[in-house]
Amino acid sequence: MSKKFQLKNGMKVLFLESHKSPVVSVQMWVKTGSADEKKGEEGLSHFIEHLVFKGTRKYNVGEIAATVEGSGGELNAYTSFDQTVFYVTISKQFSDVALDVISEMMGFPTFDPKEIDNEREVVIEEIKRGQDSPGRRASQLLFTNVFKKHPYGRPVIGYDKVVNGVSPKKILQYYHSRYVPSNMFLVVAGDFESKDMKKKVEELFGAFAPYKLKKVARTKEPAQKAIRIKVEQTKFEQTTGYLTWRIPSVKHKDIAALEVLSAILGQGDSCRLMQSLRIREPLTNSVGSFSYSMQDDGLFAVSFNLEKENLAKALTKVTPELVKLIEEPPTSAEMQKAITNFASHEVYSMETVDNIARKAGSNEFYYNDHDYYRKYMKEVYALKPEDIQKVAKKYFKPDNFGLSLMTNMDKKEAEQILKSFAKDLKKALQGAKLSKDTMKFKAKKFNINVGAVKHTPETEKITLSSGATLLIRDQKDTPYVAMKAAFLGGTRVEEENQTGLTELFSRNWLSGSKNFTEDDINLKVDELAAGFGAFGGRNSAGLSMDYLSPFEDKMLEIYADSLLHPLFPQDILEREKVVIKNQIKARNDNPAQLCVLSFLQEIFKGHPYARDMIGTEASINAINSEHLMAYYKKIAHAKNLTFCVVGDVNKDKWVNKLEEITKLLPKGERVANKFPIAELKEGKKLYQPLKKEQSHIIVGYRGLTLKDPNRFTLEIIQSILSGQGGRLFIELRDKNSLAYSVSPMHMEGLECGYFGGYIGCSPEKSEKAIQMLKAEFQKLADTKVSEEELGRAQRYLIGRHDIELQRKSTICNALLFDDIYGLDYKDTLDVADKYFAVTPEDVQKLAQKIFSQPSVISLVGPSDVEL
Repeated sequence: MSKKFQLKNGMKVLFLESHKSPVVSVQMWVKTGSADEKKGEEGLSHFIEHLVFKGTRKYNVGEIAATVEGSGGELNAYTSFDQTVFYVTISKQFSDVALDVISEMMGFPTFDPKEIDNEREVVIEEIKRGQDSPGRRASQLLFTNVFKKHPYGRPVIGYDKVVNGVSPKKILQYYHSRYVPSNMFLVVAGDFESKDMKKKVEELFGAFAPYKLKKVARTKEPAQKAIRIKVEQTKFEQTTGYLTWRIPSVKHKDIAALEVLSAILGQGDSCRLMQSLRIREPLTNSVGSFSYSMQDDGLFAVSFNLEKENLAKALTKVTPELVKLIEEPPTSAEMQKAITNFASHEVYSMETVDNIARKAGSNEFYYNDHDYYRKYMKEVYALKPEDIQKVAKKYFKPDNFGLSLMTNMDKKEAEQILKSFAKDLKKALQGAKLSKDTMKFKAKKFNINVGAVKHTPETEKITLSSGATLLIRDQKDTPYVAMKAAFLGGTRVEEENQTGLTELFSRNWLSGSKNFTEDDINLKVDELAAGFGAFGGRNSAGLSMDYLSPFEDKMLEIYADSLLHPLFPQDILEREKVVIKNQIKARNDNPAQLCVLSFLQEIFKGHPYARDMIGTEASINAINSEHLMAYYKKIAHAKNLTFCVVGDVNKDKWVNKLEEITKLLPKGERVANKFPIAELKEGKKLYQPLKKEQSHIIVGYRGLTLKDPNRFTLEIIQSILSGQGGRLFIELRDKNSLAYSVSPMHMEGLECGYFGGYIGCSPEKSEKAIQMLKAEFQKLADTKVSEEELGRAQRYLIGRHDIELQRKSTICNALLFDDIYGLDYKDTLDVADKYFAVTPEDVQKLAQKIFSQPSVISLVGPSDVEL
């Protein structure tokens, strides 16, 4: 049920009742973004997004997050080109907290000069973090190439000179000119009664002063009259590029056709670009296309990430795919696949109240109609194959596309390759003619009831006659199913000289089976708008799938054949070895990952957990198809297998089906290997030099095992330190402005685990960051936490738990892995008593035990520190 109304001060309000989970999402959408900023204001919207968390008339620094998280909620915000959104997700019993906090942040921020100065440094750290990110850098290059005049060409985060120099007065003026009731709308979604909620909203948000909105005229982007080529030479290992065309705004009649075109060309493993540039030959590490529609003109892009030596050849493969879209209508199967996937979004978006609010908020923002999706789907269902050809011809113009490339190859060489490709593409597009053939096509309507079915979900554990285990939870709130099966194994069953075997095994498991080729699997999964994947970790390997319940039988057919009869073809293995070796080469592009790897190798020295999950170039080269099959046979025993199914299912049907499947596996036994872990006798600091804007640091200690009775106490310690209201965020970020990103981290394994903290900061702040991380850990050992702080941590964990349990995939993972590791799966669904049983004395005692051990410090960055 939905309800829309307007307050006297001009603020619009949208209510969306959904009673399937006892959770509420409160979101404030502000109709201002980075594209509304003038010269000298670049980054102000994003800066204000940070600052409203820093204090209001009612809440001091840190109190907003502490209040929300202490009530078991989550809060955050994001800024885009067109809007800024602030949101709280929380248990329905604390919905008043969400309303109060959002109203204070949006209506009554204080913008204290001291806090503004502190937050400047945090935003500068965020800007530096972006400079170290290949994805962000390539994306910014894309937008600056497409938009030369329009503010979409500027980074949303802004420029450091503006952030450092903007005055509190200017910030307040900008806020009062744009963050006004008539320029905001509130979305409340979830488990509440509209009548009661309306009174609360009127009281809290009706008090906002009706400041006058300052209207902003955005600079219009002139028509692009020539081909644009832009190359940025960087030190990143991999090359990332975009081929782009301008498209109209989100409201244009061609958008539906452009999005279907994008799906056919570059979305899903069975799409044309993926088949041509990744599956048939690994010319790219990733490739795709997207239609990005915004308030003003948007863009259509082909994206690719590859090794520089493959650039020229990969680009030659793109041209015929674009020409084909103009000259030949897409097949009926391609049309239906794309349309089915768009229609399925309605079901998948109903799973959480956040998604319900986000989808409705976006539609309300762009179309002034929160239910616009239905009109959009009418447009999609009406499309014919020739409509896709027409928009391809209309927008893939031969003389005004853009090419942007971020690479470490010689700039002139790269420009020459792009110029040569541009010349060939221009000629090919000029010669492309629309075919006169028409194809009869009528889309099959996607009619699935998405209304919640009221019933009490029940979880049952069943031992099959084969010895396999089934955990099944019938949960009919949406017609969606999450399913996962796991064998114990993982890196624990690799030989020492076979690092990366589990990773390669999981990447190749779905490369073909007895009755389905890799192409068959990819196509069928995409046609059914499903997800199907293999995974491999430190302790297990398995297959997961999620699908809409009417497609269950078709998905089960693929799943069963892949589980029982994988083939691991050598040619596909060789293709995936190329991609994984490219990933190994590009590790320097991800300094945080290097920091974690170095830390794990030391903290778990001599144990399989210390191994590099993706291996080395030498170990990958040595692995062949026979190794993958031997690995499969080592773990694929019925007694070593656990299934978990959560969703709109029939228990008897699943039991019968899995009985049929598992009787074809050897019974075998559970993998029960154990590995000793040597005692850490002294602390160690590891340093890896890497020229980046930031240093990445981990300070960690040996932790607990999966079965340790103190694991719930450790989660309380994690909670005390984490979140925006946690000690690390408040002390290291809010008060000392050391970093944008700081958080605790932990892992529990079968024989050992770790606990520690991560921070990414400017190199000159590294020494202080390490000292402060250690100091915060030591405080927990030296001084008992207060009952108030303990209560906050307990409620935070319980609230997060309830919010996460909206997702069937989360429930499925938790049930499955608790059971295969020998824990009580019932604990997954009812943890409140375990957390509330933890005392301040328990916290201090465990902190003393963990933090009195030798520490391992891993630092990756441009300079080392002396401690």
